[in-house]
This record gives sequence, C-alpha cells and structure tokens, in this order.
Amino acid sequence: MKIEVLVPGGILRLSGVEAPFSTVTLLRDTHRVILVDPGGYPTLGRLQGRLLELNLSVDDVTDIILTHFHLDHAFNSLFFPKARVLVHPDWKTKDARKFGELVGRTYEIVVESWKEIVDIVDGTELFGSIRVFHTPYHSREHVSLMVETENMGLVFIPGDICATRLQYYDIIKGYRKDEVAWFVLEKASTANFIVFPHDEPMELGRKE
Repeated sequence: MKIEVLVPGGILRLSGVEAPFSTVTLLRDTHRVILVDPGGYPTLGRLQGRLLELNLSVDDVTDIILTHFHLDHAFNSLFFPKARVLVHPDWKTKDARKFGELVGRTYEIVVESWKEIVDIVDGTELFGSIRVFHTPYHSREHVSLMVETENMGLVFIPGDICATRLQYYDIIKGYRKDEVAWFVLEKASTANFIVFPHDEPMELGRKE
C-alpha cells in the first residue's frame, strides 16, 4: 500500500465564518484506489487537479474511508459513484434534521449518493494494510487508522481527535491526560508519520 496526501487540511476563518476543510489522503495498491476523507467543497477544485496530475478519474476510486461523517470530511464522497463507502455504523444514529433545513438536506444528499456502504468497527483490518480503531471522542462514529505503507512506513491517521499539530504538541507536552491523549501517544510512539485532518502531516520517526 502506497500513501500520498493529496490535499492538506486546515481551517478558514473570515468575517465570523469558520470553514474547516479536511486533509484528503490517497492509498493505492495493485487492486484498489482509496480515498481517506475526500473532503468538502472548499477543496473540490484542488482535489480534482491532484487526481488529474495522477491520471486518475472519479471512476478509478474503488473505496472511500471516512474517519467520521461530518461534511468537511465526507461531502466530496458524492462525486465518486463507483466507490464503496467504509464508515463506522454509528453514523446511522445521526438525525440529519437536527442540523437544520440546509445542512440536514446536504447530509441526506451525500448519503443518497452512496452506492454501497461497508461497516468498519474497532479492530477491523482492511486490505491487509489498514487497522481501524473506534475512537468516539469527536463523534460517535469516529475512527482512527494505522496504515502500513511502502513509501512512508507506519502512518497514523487520528482523525479529528487530534486535528492539528498544536493539539498534538499539547498532548506530548502533557497538557492533556485524558483518554484521547493516551491513545494518541500510544499510536504515535510506533508511527513514522502522523497525518492530521486539519494541518500538514508530520514525520515522527519510528521509536524502537
């Protein structure tokens, strides 16, 4: 399995509007083209450009893995009609109507676009290279991933439980001592890289 960060994530803040946009990560082997968190509308053009650079079309994407079902991570999934969507089943407990008329309907449109949904739960092993951890601290369906790769070693994808480098620094400096902190410290201690959902990835160096 090879990994490439197609679009680094971040958060836009302007005039009282906050628009988070998720990192989009590509995983590939001889059989599959996988997107982890295909992102939201603000990065749609950039994602399209990166796929063109790699000579990939939307129909080439076989699988989409969602760390969780928030629109800044999942909205662009509706543009990949042949991809299966792999997500923790607790996403089904969300009541989209509670998000309001516009946002709620957007959630419904995204789900209606999914051709096939595959449940992933704690301990699920995917494609011989990806381990799933249920980490319901950001949302009830949230998962984190550990990926064995050919080109970047062991890669930890924590999702929004550790969204930025700043949050990671708070954890390693001991400012946080909750369940999330212990989980992140444990997984990062064996990883070569961490891919944040709202920041640039970071090389950690594998600790023996």
